[in-house]
Amino acid sequence: MTRSHRLHRSAPALAALLLSAALAACSSSPPVRHYSLGPLAHSAGDASAAPPDSGAGPSLIVGPVSLPDVIDRPQIVRIVDGVRVEVADTHRWSGNLRNEIARRLATGIAHDRHLGRVVAWPASSVVQPDYTVPVDIQRLETTAFDHVTLEAVWTLRHAGKDVAGGRFVATEKIEGGTYEGLAAAHGRLVDALAREIGGKVGR
Repeated sequence: MTRSHRLHRSAPALAALLLSAALAACSSSPPVRHYSLGPLAHSAGDASAAPPDSGAGPSLIVGPVSLPDVIDRPQIVRIVDGVRVEVADTHRWSGNLRNEIARRLATGIAHDRHLGRVVAWPASSVVQPDYTVPVDIQRLETTAFDHVTLEAVWTLRHAGKDVAGGRFVATEKIEGGTYEGLAAAHGRLVDALAREIGGKVGR
């Protein structure tokens, strides 16, 4: 048998071997897990939390929400050893984080103030809102699996004029040292920001 014939006959076996190796590599890859901001703080097991009244009170559009570039991505980002940024490729947010925060804020404000028409930007269900509240998140930093810090500047506007605003800074402990605890800490921080903003609506 010539050398060329031997190579020709071994080619299918080599291809099958390479395919098997590729499939084995794929099957050993860790699954991608997705995380939400968790349930609203006042709705988790709180039967006394009243829902918003349909159509009640002033209307409000929350957003747009801005984020630092380093965390404006699907992957969850942590700061390790004080300076190193770790991007978790297999642990991701369930949706666009800016939009998820805006919706969480809108829902929190609506429940806290019992308002019927609070939506997240760029919703079209409220064409001419009584209030708008853009939020500039300047820092949403996760330190290892220890704590999360949120620093944000918000402005409440009515009829094109700034009527209230402030700088919000708070830190939440990550419970359990897990990604689930990390995501829940983010949610609690956003809920606290919603309470601060909601306290100024209609005053």
